Amino acid sequence: MAQDMTAHGDTITPRPQATATLRAYRADWMHFTAWCAQHGVRPIPATAGDVAAYLASLRDYAPATIRRRLAAIGKMHRFNSQPWKVSDPVIRTALQAALEAATPQVAPQPEILTAAQLRVMVERCDDSARGRRDRCLLVFGFAGALRRSELVGLMVEDVRIVPHGVVLHVRNRAASAPAGAPDTSEGEDVMMPQRPDDLLLCPADAFAAWQKVAHRQTGPLFRPISKGDRAGGRALTPFAVTRILQRRAALADMDASHAARLSAHALRAGYIVDALARGVDVEEVRRHTRHRDPRGMLAYVRASAP
Repeated sequence: MAQDMTAHGDTITPRPQATATLRAYRADWMHFTAWCAQHGVRPIPATAGDVAAYLASLRDYAPATIRRRLAAIGKMHRFNSQPWKVSDPVIRTALQAALEAATPQVAPQPEILTAAQLRVMVERCDDSARGRRDRCLLVFGFAGALRRSELVGLMVEDVRIVPHGVVLHVRNRAASAPAGAPDTSEGEDVMMPQRPDDLLLCPADAFAAWQKVAHRQTGPLFRPISKGDRAGGRALTPFAVTRILQRRAALADMDASHAARLSAHALRAGYIVDALARGVDVEEVRRHTRHRDPRGMLAYVRASAP
């Protein structure tokens, strides 16, 4: 049941509503009332001119914050049966100007798993079923520059050992398809070279070690491990990849704040940055990562710069 708010002076009295929503409106309303007190105007009922002046003061905020604070003002007026017209030309003009001048919200830079960090994490994977699965998942995710949906979508029959490495058939699975569901799409092949000089990070060696305890010739490649160290039957979920990555980072004694920010994308991003830093041609990397738009590589090129 949605929860309403009423105002008595500058206070808000909650009735039954989602707590997070209430907190957001409370904070926005209090911000507005503080501005009104500073400028000697009344917050309710507010004039269109005062609201416009308030919006003009928000130009250093993100667009979403500006819109939410205006919505909070309108909500308080309606709850208290006060006149409110958000379509007022004065308010609309001020809103548009504030949004145009607003500071855009920038997503935080995703964490990247370096090749050195990958090695430490893989070194800590023991010979248990969980350890072998995690080693294979980490090595495949990095060497194949796989998206998390591609990782959990891999079937055992999608893995082919060839003289110089491992070929993965990465299916073009629909976003709505569940992990491990049959997929008749053509997909693409991804080649992961063998590492005879470094068996720890060798995709072929990691796959062979996992298969010794996985005992599967068909079906999902990466599956949950029970408390008895036995592999289950269903595929891992995409979110499980992030949990495995964070757990392995913690076991490798990485900085706790860094480990907590790792996501499955860190494997894919780590491969790209590492390859570019080693001087691999951008187009060659793009073919391996299957980026359709070349512009998708620009952020990685900047990240790989000395």
